[in-house]
Amino acid sequence: MKQSKLQQFFKKPGPPDETDKRQENPNKPTEELHEVTEVQTGINPDSRANLGSDKNSKNCDQDMISLGEESGSSTESEESDSDDECVDERMNVKAKPKKKKTHYKHKFNSDWLSDKDLQKWIQKDEKDSTRFMCLVCNKSYIGGKTHALRHSKYKFHVKNFEAKQHTTDLANLCSSNVEFKKSVMLQKSVENAELKLSGFIAEHNLPFRVMEHLPGLLKNVFPDSVIAGKITCGRDKTRNIIVKKLAPDADQALSEKLQKCKFSILLDESTDKSVVKSMAVVARFWCPQLKRVCDRLLGLVEVPSATAQIMKGEVDKLLSVRNIPKENCIGFGWDNASVNMGEVTGLKALVKTDNPYVIVVGCVCLSLALCASNASEEIPLEFDEFVRDVYNYIQHSPKRIAAYAEFQGITDTKNHRLLKVCDVRWLSLESVVMRILEQWRALKVYFYEEFKAIKSASAEKVLKMMENVYTKLYLQFLGFILPQVNKLNILFQAEGAGLHCLCNEVSTVFGTILRNFLRPEVIGREKNIMMILV
Repeated sequence: MKQSKLQQFFKKPGPPDETDKRQENPNKPTEELHEVTEVQTGINPDSRANLGSDKNSKNCDQDMISLGEESGSSTESEESDSDDECVDERMNVKAKPKKKKTHYKHKFNSDWLSDKDLQKWIQKDEKDSTRFMCLVCNKSYIGGKTHALRHSKYKFHVKNFEAKQHTTDLANLCSSNVEFKKSVMLQKSVENAELKLSGFIAEHNLPFRVMEHLPGLLKNVFPDSVIAGKITCGRDKTRNIIVKKLAPDADQALSEKLQKCKFSILLDESTDKSVVKSMAVVARFWCPQLKRVCDRLLGLVEVPSATAQIMKGEVDKLLSVRNIPKENCIGFGWDNASVNMGEVTGLKALVKTDNPYVIVVGCVCLSLALCASNASEEIPLEFDEFVRDVYNYIQHSPKRIAAYAEFQGITDTKNHRLLKVCDVRWLSLESVVMRILEQWRALKVYFYEEFKAIKSASAEKVLKMMENVYTKLYLQFLGFILPQVNKLNILFQAEGAGLHCLCNEVSTVFGTILRNFLRPEVIGREKNIMMILV
């Protein structure tokens, strides 16, 4: 609290600084300042008489009062400061010394690594087990779990943690790149496996339904294979792979080869169940990579009608689309139909107009079949019906098949089934005729007992034909000549190179036929048997 002016006057003030006095009365001489200083410092009042008269003493007293007031105001702040220091000293004297708190050091606990609030940023400090490492702030801190949780709430830690969430770690980036590369390589391996399986289906002409079961079989056979476990290739996917991936690549590769080499074209037309006329175009060429003659499908073209002009136009269009020059085509091959081999308006004549030097070859196999078919017309028609009636009577009834098997055992005949004549391929008659001759004895006994038991008109008809002597003779003649023709036919259908054998084989078959109705000396006079009928 502030003291009154009177209390400040009677209180013995401390000696003021000389610098302060000089500042207050700069015009007073130094001696007066010394006198004032003596008064303020407590000089006996009786000594005032020695200083001058009453007037002077009165003035002196007034000066002393004014000085006291001024000194009181100047020392007020000093006294308050001294009072505070005294209070502090008394407090220090009275205050008892406090006991120091005991701090326990907490070691790092491995369970913190599984805590959802700490596991993303905390790690053990390898240098000191009592400290934990903050991966976000990249600093080491001392303390337990409570300190760690408190640290996780600091602003700078939260800021660093959010920044790290948007930053990719180099180690994680490298590991993720390695895993990504592995997944890409695995996916490529699976795709290659599916491509090869689809190519296998196309190469061996297997139905697409096989792929409904083949991937599951591979997973079962190879349980430790990651590639086999990831194959998902059904019939629809297999068809799309063949049509959209394998076929375009194969067509492009074939077109590039035919653009650089000479080749021949083989044509054949057909009609499917939907009455759509199609024409297959096959290219035959020498492959330097495989070092052999190859046949590749160039295209399957739908034609509105099988005329020479339309077929010629479709072939030219197919070659132009593939950018294959017509000059590279040196030969054509097709069947011997008049629309193909016609010398005026046939396909052969149209091809010759573009390239007079092109080689046109008819189908030798078809020629042989036509020769055999025309020769068979000299045989009575009832013999052809006999062959068909035998098959239809027995093989269409399971009861008759079982009964006929008993007669095969009685007559000591091989237990073979009867064969059906193919209407399209006349040369298939050979196997049918040879089977009837093999089963002749069993068939004759069976139809005799069948007619005797049920009096069937069909059985009677077959039995009468078997009792006719000429029936077996005709069958034996066909059994002799048909193998010769079929052997030559198979030779022309062979996929391997047999050009060096064709002349000798044709001469042998021709000589065998001539020896049946020409004298041996006539045949022996000619060195070249092919020139006998010329």
